[in-house]
Amino acid sequence: MDPRALEQAILDAIVECLADRVVERLQARPKVALALFTGTELGVSEAVKSIAALRDDGWTMRFVFSQTAGQLRLRDSLTGVAGDVSTGQPGGTAGDIDEDALLDGCSVVLVPTLSINSAAKIATSVRDSLPSRLVARALERGMAVVAASDGCCPDNARRIASGFHVAEAYKERMRANLEALQGYGIRLARAEKLAHAVSKVNAAAVPVAAQPARIAPPAVPVATATGAPGAVDGETPAATGKRVFSRSDAVQCRERVLRLGRNVLVTSLAADELRVRNIQLIRN
Repeated sequence: MDPRALEQAILDAIVECLADRVVERLQARPKVALALFTGTELGVSEAVKSIAALRDDGWTMRFVFSQTAGQLRLRDSLTGVAGDVSTGQPGGTAGDIDEDALLDGCSVVLVPTLSINSAAKIATSVRDSLPSRLVARALERGMAVVAASDGCCPDNARRIASGFHVAEAYKERMRANLEALQGYGIRLARAEKLAHAVSKVNAAAVPVAAQPARIAPPAVPVATATGAPGAVDGETPAATGKRVFSRSDAVQCRERVLRLGRNVLVTSLAADELRVRNIQLIRN
């Protein structure tokens, strides 16, 4: 065995050993989620089914409702799914609520109904409501946050069918808010996919810095989207220097294959756009 193959074999053994340790730690990790409802009814029925699936999978749920969610009586939608629903909010005014007390003991913050208003506040770091403060504090503590995009996405089919006729610039602002949330590390998913998304983030590996790096393959020329040397016919190479690949980038793709580096964040809206247009995404 040549030295390079031997080194790779040793690294593979280390990775396998660490993977076993990670599995052991994850199995012992408490499956407790704080479910934060904000003021939108879009996707609520699908979100409730996801919550039921999480409960069946052994998750303990704490429920918190914003003032607007309370006015929409979203708590009633959980009837039959979570018999022990309580607001989880201690007494006192909104300004007296201790976000840390609500978050303590939870491994994930779940936002089953993320409204346009709450998405905009979180995206712009405005902390004048319980939802915006809770999510901000969760991010500060390094907690996983998973949110349903149904109620805040301008391209949601039900929103459009209900008569959402606004200027394209307004929609772009909403899309930019969602991309900002993903840039903060918030995982966005459709309400029907929340249970799967929560399971994925809860099973996330240890921090990258703690993982041994695999030996990289020989470097290949990096092509740009303008057709620089190294581009393959019928493929769209990744633009250099981009850290986030957004829906607007996906809309501009004209080829059938898109190559992106593994360190480039692809937003959920961009991924949906690529799927709709049948563009294959390859990670380099």
